[in-house]
Amino acid sequence: MSQINENTALQLRDNAQRMLMSIKSIEGGVEYLNKVRAIEVWAKAERKDAELQNIIAEQKIRTQRILGRLIQEGQKRGELASKNSFKGNQHEVSNREELTTPKTLSDIGLTRKQSSVYQKIADIPEDKFENYIAEKKQNVENAVNELTTAGILHFANTGAHVSNNSGDNEWYTPKEYLDAVKSVMGSIDVDPASSQIANTIVQAATYYTVADDGRNKDWTGNVFMNPPYAHPLIDEFTNKLISEIQSGNTKQAIVLVNNATETKWFQSLANKAAAVCFPQSRLRFWSPEKASATPLQGQAFLYFGNDIKAFRSEFGKYGFVAVIR
Repeated sequence: MSQINENTALQLRDNAQRMLMSIKSIEGGVEYLNKVRAIEVWAKAERKDAELQNIIAEQKIRTQRILGRLIQEGQKRGELASKNSFKGNQHEVSNREELTTPKTLSDIGLTRKQSSVYQKIADIPEDKFENYIAEKKQNVENAVNELTTAGILHFANTGAHVSNNSGDNEWYTPKEYLDAVKSVMGSIDVDPASSQIANTIVQAATYYTVADDGRNKDWTGNVFMNPPYAHPLIDEFTNKLISEIQSGNTKQAIVLVNNATETKWFQSLANKAAAVCFPQSRLRFWSPEKASATPLQGQAFLYFGNDIKAFRSEFGKYGFVAVIR
């Protein structure tokens, strides 16, 4: 491999998508992954900017995902030995009457553990994979520490995901926290990012689904919101809430979000909020079809309104409450 330098890293940044699309074989994928890893080591040693390191981290994970799919395809075609096969097995190839021995993982420069990890990443559904990447990229400065193979592998093993209360999401806000929300505000008049299933527990007087697109509706009265986290949705829902509060349309609001304090959207919310609660433990979101799951990141409840005493009383049970104004 040629020496890694600034130009090598910039070429990766500028040609990331094209390079991923050019991976057609396991051998080619392994070679490119090794190059990305070398660039990653160089960028960290040189303390390059967080944006570049984030691009490298994403490129590594996407390459691993491609490799996982290529391994699965190779095993199905009999070109690569699976864990249930051995090197002495023979398979027909092409249209010829020729027999060949499938390659092993060691033949292509991979360990069994690497193969397992890459296939687990490949098995993550496309929408959930992209949402995970988008969520971790919300804040460039912090994403380098979170967008890792270990992190996405944990996600693949647990299925943990922060709910946005949308019909496309399988995880919903625990009832005990919604009871606290109602106790503070008296009612939930509007949930702008919800679904029919979510509202069986939220019980908002009015709720908007993905199809309704709550961004284009009025949020009148008391609002509870657990917004979608992918960009640009999180920014748009955040801006909409602030606009509704400033217009006087929304009287009170409690927002459940990741405690991504370093992001612009969180700072925008915090600058307008009256108080915030940081739960002492991560929430366990629920699903009607699965066991409850804990997300990778902690959460925060932000309160907008005048009854700070009620908010502190109810949410002080769950964690630290800070009065902002």
